[in-house]
Amino acid sequence: MKELVISADSSASVARLWQVVTDWDAHTRAFPLTRMTVLAGAPGVGQRLDAVTGVGPLRLHDPMTVTRWDAPQEAGAPGVFAIRKTGRVLGGGATIEVTPTPRGSRLTWRTDAGPAAAWIRRLSGPVSRVFGRPVYRHAVTRLVAEADHG
Repeated sequence: MKELVISADSSASVARLWQVVTDWDAHTRAFPLTRMTVLAGAPGVGQRLDAVTGVGPLRLHDPMTVTRWDAPQEAGAPGVFAIRKTGRVLGGGATIEVTPTPRGSRLTWRTDAGPAAAWIRRLSGPVSRVFGRPVYRHAVTRLVAEADHG
């Protein structure tokens, strides 16, 4: 899939928004029918996660590894982390950035997630974007709302 980019502004500080977007339980609340689980490691590069999406016995495991972790080092500094999907079914990854704005912060989510096989991901790009855009828009909106009001 061609990279999908979703952004939303928050009234929360960079530190608060970073706290929310790096809380994997917040991702469980943001992505419908999905539960995030830490498989191994502390927050940072190398941490392994599994997002399980499904209803009843129908479940899709989406294992991933954190490949970048640049937490904000001072008040108002930006933060960014990236994940790479490592499963057989889904591939690609995402880069999530939290940057300062004059009124708070901005969350930007970039992803090229799709089928694990790169050639299938390229072919299915238009369909993945149609279905992926509302899912990621919902998640980004929920994460920002949690930072603003939580």
